[in-house]
Amino acid sequence: MPSTAVSSPSLILASSSPRRIELIKNLGLKFEILPSDLDEIVNAALTPSEVVAELAESKAARVRELVQERGGATAQEHHVILAADTIVVFEGDILGKPIDRDHAIAMLTRLVGNTHEVYTGVHVISVNHSSKNDPAVVAHHEIEVAKVEFRKLSAIEIANYVDSKEPMDKAGSYALQGIGAFMINKIEGSPSNIIGLPLVRTIELLRKCGVQIMGE
Repeated sequence: MPSTAVSSPSLILASSSPRRIELIKNLGLKFEILPSDLDEIVNAALTPSEVVAELAESKAARVRELVQERGGATAQEHHVILAADTIVVFEGDILGKPIDRDHAIAMLTRLVGNTHEVYTGVHVISVNHSSKNDPAVVAHHEIEVAKVEFRKLSAIEIANYVDSKEPMDKAGSYALQGIGAFMINKIEGSPSNIIGLPLVRTIELLRKCGVQIMGE
């Protein structure tokens, strides 16, 4: 008898980040955007790896709750929730999004001529209602780390970059995929991790949950 094709589960991206949305679109996937409404509070007692792991897991868990609260077809079918969190770390300090122009300039002044790390935690939850019993819930997670070396920049270059407004909603006050690429001398690790979602790790996790990517 011919084999019966298994349909790919519905995919939900627990983020409204334009960078993550674009990366997932580039994989040819159809997905729903449903960001978590949680406040991202960083526990200073945690290591960077623990911070991104905890935040990504919390986002995914909260979006699972939101899906169930609203009900509808997706809540009763096999669906997969993808969440991620990215932080920039330099000399042990977690560098978030700048609060204003001066903060962005100060942050970049620390980074130029030095190497920093970018941590991303990826967490996926598969909720499968294919049986008559309670849904089968399986979670997978990974942590990716990349190193980024900035070249030396003048104060004028830093100020002009900040005035482009690109850094103002970016962790670490820069964007690899944008104008900020002019500052980067070397990268060790996944470029997409620096943008906000390590694609190789993400593909592996999604496939574990039955999501078909590039025909597999």
